Amino acid sequence: MSLDETTLTAMERRVKRLEREARLYRWATGLLALTAGIFIVMGADGDDKSIGRFRQIDAGHIVLRDPDGQMRAWLGIAEGGPRLIFFDQQGQQRLGVGMTRQSEPALGIFDVGQNERAVLGIMEGWPGLVFRDPQGKKRLGLFSRDEWSSLYFYDRRETKRTGIGLYGEAAAITLSDDRGKDRAGLATDHNGSSLSFFDRGGQKRAGLGLLREDQPALGFFNHEGNNQVALSVMNQEPALNLYGTNQVELAITVPVTNSPKVEIFAGDHKLTWKAP
Repeated sequence: MSLDETTLTAMERRVKRLEREARLYRWATGLLALTAGIFIVMGADGDDKSIGRFRQIDAGHIVLRDPDGQMRAWLGIAEGGPRLIFFDQQGQQRLGVGMTRQSEPALGIFDVGQNERAVLGIMEGWPGLVFRDPQGKKRLGLFSRDEWSSLYFYDRRETKRTGIGLYGEAAAITLSDDRGKDRAGLATDHNGSSLSFFDRGGQKRAGLGLLREDQPALGFFNHEGNNQVALSVMNQEPALNLYGTNQVELAITVPVTNSPKVEIFAGDHKLTWKAP
């Protein structure tokens, strides 16, 4: 190797060492400046050197910007409560955390058009999750309370149309009309399973199900919800009962002896006639 090559190699090693030292110096200087800035702005509280005891920053709001000057985060008071809002690179609001006007915590997620599409938080004192369409209409809601938890589906007018949930010990599915009134429901609990139909006023008018002992039954009800007609199989005996004032007035049964029986009762449920 020539002398010129040896000299050149030594110079290259020295330059690389100086560059490493310069980078280390800039990093250390920047760290010291950042640490000093934090203590200057926030300040230690008295003689206590604990990092957990800093003075407060008193400001109307705080803005964080990226190297291009674009606002990426905002912390302040908005709509009556504290808010922390995050923005994408185009300056669109995409995520928000804060307190509602009712002083309940909530987290909102926004699409690229700044439309709030999902909200997670405390709603009327209970946890809930709501999904919205691009127009901001509530379309799906998941809620939990002491005695029940439910998943609701809403139409474009934010009217509840379908519900799935647990109510105490009963699991249920409900179907509602365009006014949000329940018109059909499927439920099951320790008493059995049933399919019920409701009129426009919300009154149960028909029901089909299995009773506790797995006995099938079909019932029809009047406007007050009282039994009018019941068709069932009890103890292996099919029966048809017709009701007056919520009392059986006519009963037709087929006992296990295959001998049909008809009974007529008075208003006080006193048997007045039967055949055979």
